Amino acid sequence: MIGRPSHTKTKADSPRKRWQRRFIIVYVVVALVFAACFAVFALSPINEKVVDRQNANLTSTAQAEASALEYVDDAQGFVKKAAQDSDLRITLIAQDGNVVADSEVDPSTLENHLGREEVDSALRGENGQAQRISATDDTDRLYVAVPATYQGEQMALRISEPSTAVSTAADATRNTALIICGLGIIAFAAIALFTYRESKVPLRKFDQVRSDFVANASHELKTPVAGIRLLSEAIRDASDVGDEKSLHLFIDRLDNEAERLQRLVIDLLDLSRLEEQQNSERTPRADLHSTLTTSYLAHKGQAGDKGIELVLDDRSTPSDSCYADMEPSDASLIFDNLIENAIMYTDEGSILVTLEPRAHETVISVKDTGIGIPQADQSRIFERFYRVNKARSREVGGTGLGLSLVRHAVERGNGTIEVNSTLGQGTEFTVRLPRSKAEK
Repeated sequence: MIGRPSHTKTKADSPRKRWQRRFIIVYVVVALVFAACFAVFALSPINEKVVDRQNANLTSTAQAEASALEYVDDAQGFVKKAAQDSDLRITLIAQDGNVVADSEVDPSTLENHLGREEVDSALRGENGQAQRISATDDTDRLYVAVPATYQGEQMALRISEPSTAVSTAADATRNTALIICGLGIIAFAAIALFTYRESKVPLRKFDQVRSDFVANASHELKTPVAGIRLLSEAIRDASDVGDEKSLHLFIDRLDNEAERLQRLVIDLLDLSRLEEQQNSERTPRADLHSTLTTSYLAHKGQAGDKGIELVLDDRSTPSDSCYADMEPSDASLIFDNLIENAIMYTDEGSILVTLEPRAHETVISVKDTGIGIPQADQSRIFERFYRVNKARSREVGGTGLGLSLVRHAVERGNGTIEVNSTLGQGTEFTVRLPRSKAEK
């Protein structure tokens, strides 16, 4: 008897498996590109480039001062006034090497300057540059000297500044580049991890979920990344002109944008973790009373800074059980996000956090006197990246994932969450978590 040919389809032949292999290859390639960029920025001779730019700036300044020097009678007064309110030091040296004028010290106390390479070059009619330890103040400095004429005599006009300004600018440039590369790797890894886990659902559904998520995540990442790029350009411009005050201001703003991006990445990783299948072989337990108290204390200072009264109404007694069958980290995520959300959207008034043990469940509520949520939006606030007021949410640093994370964590603990809000009067979130089976 002739049997019919079999058509066995292995797992490796499935569209999902083929997509997963392609996804891993693309991820590895992109990660390697980011790593290569990271290495290039880390190892590139940024200091040399910054020194070259600064020498060019100092040369231009020295040439301008040399042109003005031809029309003055008091060289000492001229160099002091020219260097006033700056960290520059200006020195005028005669052909015999003696110092005619100096913006910082009495020129008669200074030694002969012949033999200094930048001075010798300027006395020969050429621009000169050098970097060394100053014999006067024992600091590492950049020196630039140009030919000058004073009272009909050929001299050398030298300008110097501490090399610490160059180091600060170079470090800021390098750190900016490293932060951008590092955050790019982290953000891509988070998106890749989440997308890969979503591949466990049927392919067609996964494609839709992946498309929506990538679009939303890309949109949310665009703002801080654009901010980081603009700030990196501003830092570069500030370093070009040696503006340390602006440099520090831009670095602080860059740190804020990096923190915003980091918060979004952390929320994405939490979302990925919450959507994992829990290990059925272990039953985690969370002490809701202890976790809520920790979250309350952690946010009390933040509420105080805004002038908001944060109150904890603990209705439990020592004999009450406040345990739930859930990961302690999930319970902490729920309370942290609800309290922080209340603080963000409350400008004045108070926030009341309540813990109430009942026969079969523990009820936790967070009630604020904030701006409230319109009725039409209340059914969608637990969706990923959904914002009632986008401008306000970004202003206070929200990622659009907080309530989505809360919903996932509550569902993993077999609980429920509901919202009751009136626009302009406040919002109350109520979480109900079943008591731990081991305690019943």
